[in-house]
Amino acid sequence: MAYDHPDAPKQFGIRLSEDTMKLVSEIQHHRQRTYQPITLASIVEDAIQCHYNRLVNEGAIKND
Repeated sequence: MAYDHPDAPKQFGIRLSEDTMKLVSEIQHHRQRTYQPITLASIVEDAIQCHYNRLVNEGAIKND
């Protein structure tokens, strides 16, 4: 979605790398398929949660 849009870097008023835009698009598609809100805040929260879970799984941080 966001990645395919011609104004994708401007969509949220910020510049993002190509890889990040692909991730944003995947999160948007997932949220759309599961009937969840597709807002910048929800996408950022999902991305942070995924990154946090990865850091916990790698043992880089403890799950409090």
